[in-house]
Amino acid sequence: MHTEEKFEDIIERELLQLSGYHQGNADGYEPETALFPTEIINFIQTTQPTQWQRLANNSDAQKIVIDSLTKELKSRGMLDVLRNGFKCYGKTLRVAYFQPNTGMNPETLALYEKNRLTITRQVTIKIGGIPDILLSINGLPIATIELKNPFTGQTYQNAIHQYRHDRDPKDPLFAFKQRCLVHFAVDTEEVWMTTKLAGGSTHFLPFNKGNNHGAGNPVGDNEEYRTSYFWLEVLQKDSLLDILARFLHIETKETKIPTTTSVNYQKKETLIFPRYHQLDVVSKLIAHTKQHKAGHNYLIQHSAGSGKSNSIAWLAHRLANLHDNQDEKIFHTVVVITDRTVLDQQLQNTIYQFDHKAGVVQKIDENTQQLVTALSDGVPIIISTVQKFPFITKAIETLAKKGKTIDITTKDKRFAVIVDEAHGSQTGETATELRKILNKDGIESAIAAQLLEDDLEEDDLSDEAKKQLLKEQISRTKQPNLSYFAFTATPKYKTQLVFDEPGENGEVPFHLYTMRQAIEEGYIKDVLANYTCYDRYYELVRISENNPDLPRRQAAKAIARFVELHPHNMPKK
Repeated sequence: MHTEEKFEDIIERELLQLSGYHQGNADGYEPETALFPTEIINFIQTTQPTQWQRLANNSDAQKIVIDSLTKELKSRGMLDVLRNGFKCYGKTLRVAYFQPNTGMNPETLALYEKNRLTITRQVTIKIGGIPDILLSINGLPIATIELKNPFTGQTYQNAIHQYRHDRDPKDPLFAFKQRCLVHFAVDTEEVWMTTKLAGGSTHFLPFNKGNNHGAGNPVGDNEEYRTSYFWLEVLQKDSLLDILARFLHIETKETKIPTTTSVNYQKKETLIFPRYHQLDVVSKLIAHTKQHKAGHNYLIQHSAGSGKSNSIAWLAHRLANLHDNQDEKIFHTVVVITDRTVLDQQLQNTIYQFDHKAGVVQKIDENTQQLVTALSDGVPIIISTVQKFPFITKAIETLAKKGKTIDITTKDKRFAVIVDEAHGSQTGETATELRKILNKDGIESAIAAQLLEDDLEEDDLSDEAKKQLLKEQISRTKQPNLSYFAFTATPKYKTQLVFDEPGENGEVPFHLYTMRQAIEEGYIKDVLANYTCYDRYYELVRISENNPDLPRRQAAKAIARFVELHPHNMPKK
């Protein structure tokens, strides 16, 4: 394989044979609308015959449908139309069907199977250069791919250059939100992506698995390319439809622009496509939970720059709708514990795009009654800060003394608890207070972590006997009706003991996105790049005739702290 065309041939063949795609017809593409009209009409006729018959009496039915679709794509965007359909003569027509949460409705599953993903090469567009590959669903374009083969002296960077300088954002196919939702620059070594073409300022993000805890991709298995996972796993039919249904979302940020007389507000929309590690962690957590159900503690060690807020939002949504293989709901409620208020609105906005339902997400920010109501009503997702739980329990006790009994029934209910920054939230008082509310059998066996928190110091954990004691006592915090999903960049030893569900390699954490990878991918700065080491000397002067026998470790810590924080040393640093 020494040409770009041969690389295209391989991807096309494997998408057609292994990933559930059909061969697209470049002649069926209409440059003016950036659609495959015949494919769209065929899908509507096949899946919605009743609605089509009502329109078919009109001789221009096909043109009317395509005109209505084009208008709504321009006003609402491709993602909204894919998920919710479009109006034509007052009737809603669907252009895609997504996999239901359960298998209880065979008709819905049958409609899902009718989706037709196509790969089309070298379509002729209205303005500018043509893309190597165009991926479509039921005649609607959703992704373009520019391919490069390093054997020809070109890499993904040349593909990025093409997107920035040879692909015109004014062409209907590249219009932001209205047609293609994502664009990939791919070679045999790496994959990069963008959701918005903006000429020379187009911003691309890496979409790579990571290699030996760093950037890039590992060597492929069975003579596969390093990037084979992209078209064999990510673009596989069920995977891509799942991304369209449950991951892609529009993030809106409002910024203030002060003027001489007033303050204007400017909205900026960003179409979020998950990075590989985000897609991977959510998919693996869901698969494991679906198989093993409640009662497990997962540690997700993701560095700063990993996009934890989005990962938590996607995971919360999936867990709230997750059913096992017997179509039984696994969790009655998902509780998100966080100190970050920015997550609250982001989570609500993200979930609303998927469900379009009020009351799916509730923030606990008032009083005990609010939490009781949310739990008893079975609110799918509850968000609370860590400080709320001690307050809630004390409030329950206070109300009980006043004769106002509040009954929080958790009997036979299962909860998923997503913890943002695990080391601050899992051990100690907060975890105990949380279990008081969610545990159906009481808290007698749930306070071991707090007791040890008070009795053992971090430095004393080197003693094997104490380590074993710690592990045994903390293990008592596991409860069959609770699963914990803990996100942190810097887990402590005790956190790793609590969250002990092993990942694919048989070790904790369950999923890892390293600081090294985040640095190499450009998401955070390397704080050690200009790190300077220095030696420090100090002398101890004995001012007492006595020679007191002091505990060596505590004395050393006290001396080091005194030197570290001494007013003479601070300005020197």
